[in-house]
Amino acid sequence: MKTAVKTKRQSVSKGIQKICGNIIEWRLYGKGLALTAMDLEQIINSLIDNYVEGELCTITPNGATANGWWSIKW
Repeated sequence: MKTAVKTKRQSVSKGIQKICGNIIEWRLYGKGLALTAMDLEQIINSLIDNYVEGELCTITPNGATANGWWSIKW
């Protein structure tokens, strides 16, 4: 007998933003989130170091942490 396992879908906030002349696609796992100044600084520093994608970890307005990802849109 097979048992079906239900998984809860996680809310995702995503967007596209121009940073340092690059079009950056980003996503954060949580509802209604946006990039913070610290997220932008992290992405800018990564671009300066020649990265084309990277992980994000941000603090939400309620003090929780949210993970995500960014990458250059080619």
